[in-house]
Amino acid sequence: MYKPVDRDLITCAEAAGILGISLQAVHQGLRKGLVRHQLVNGRKMVDPHRLVQRWKGVSDDEAWAQTLNRYLGDSWPAPPYSGDQVTTLALCLEMARESVSIASC
Repeated sequence: MYKPVDRDLITCAEAAGILGISLQAVHQGLRKGLVRHQLVNGRKMVDPHRLVQRWKGVSDDEAWAQTLNRYLGDSWPAPPYSGDQVTTLALCLEMARESVSIASC
């Protein structure tokens, strides 16, 4: 089955730079299952948001907020919200929670 490539993925070398650790430590972390990776053209690629969450110990609430902000983007207005906006926020929050819980597996 074909799985689309996530455009936000970064290389292990980029992950090492973000975390301030060696490339070898990143590969050891991948082998231990700290974060999942995808093979893209033979290279291991990781999601930077999940990477930081798992390696740096971001709380679930913080991870949900980060994911929710990615879903909503910069154009979301400040409160007060209409009924439709509250419904949209609730759905996006549920998607963020599911995304974070899947990433933790």
